[in-house]
Amino acid sequence: MKKKYRLKRNHEIAAVVQKRIKVAGKHYTIYYQKRENGVKIAISVGKKYGNAVERNYAKRVVREIVRPYLTILPSYSLVIVIKDVSKNISFEEKKKSLEYTLNVFLRKEKENNE
Repeated sequence: MKKKYRLKRNHEIAAVVQKRIKVAGKHYTIYYQKRENGVKIAISVGKKYGNAVERNYAKRVVREIVRPYLTILPSYSLVIVIKDVSKNISFEEKKKSLEYTLNVFLRKEKENNE
């Protein structure tokens, strides 16, 4: 994922999470907040997930799954939280779960704009 799509600053991430506007799935939770231009994404995984190698791998997988959505996502700041239960599933299951959660977010956003 290119740098222009990353939400990096801690206070920006905290502001999105503190709004508590979210969509939750079985393996992922997406916190979101409207922004003026472009989509920005942060990926978070807790220490309970595993050691640093496992956490970084999980984030790389999520970045790869989200990459095709970057062009169709509306102007929002997103924080994707990876739940511990996603550790023991295959890539295809992770992809289906995250795509489902993203589609729920897109539907919810579309309903709010109508």
